[in-house]
Amino acid sequence: MSVESVDESGPLPRGRHGLTREQVVTSQYRRLCTAVLEAVGEQGYAATTVSDIVTRAQVARRTFYAVFGTKDECFAAAYDLAVGAALDQLKETVTGLQGVSFAERVRISFEIYLGVLSTQPGAARALYVETLAAGPGLVAHRARVHERFADYIMAVAHVGVRDGELPGEPDRQLVDMLLGGIDDRVRNCLHQRGAADLPQLVPLFTRTAIAITRIPAA
Repeated sequence: MSVESVDESGPLPRGRHGLTREQVVTSQYRRLCTAVLEAVGEQGYAATTVSDIVTRAQVARRTFYAVFGTKDECFAAAYDLAVGAALDQLKETVTGLQGVSFAERVRISFEIYLGVLSTQPGAARALYVETLAAGPGLVAHRARVHERFADYIMAVAHVGVRDGELPGEPDRQLVDMLLGGIDDRVRNCLHQRGAADLPQLVPLFTRTAIAITRIPAA
């Protein structure tokens, strides 16, 4: 979920650069997504303007409106892109591990995820705190991301079932409750102690996730 995972490159070089139109648009899209996460994380959603975003992204205002209709659209796209990048990294790193117990898979998942968040305090605040301030326009995005995280946990649990470490597929509703608790504890840590302390939540999240996923679906 890091800003770096969203941003592919810096500003495009002036003059001829040999990039295709698709590559240019992709670069601009990602730079705008990076910029909105940084701006919102530092200034808050309400205070962030399109001018703030284009200045950070080093693109023209007309470029912004060629890609996004509003600040809301840009933030929603950045939210989806950042979380998608984090989940892709987790899947590639964790589900492919060999000779690792289910409990270790769970712990490593949280270590990776919270470790990345801890190094990107602006993005962490944007994604966990300011998404609530963004209002109803982001409700569908939050719900979709919640489902993707639940799918990831179920995939890790499936490996545990396959290896005989879990009695059966976990209750999806309990996994939803787990994710709600994780969101709450992450926000609390960001408010009370800051992003740097997020890795301290790894043991709690690991114990809770293991306990919940050991309860098979009815």
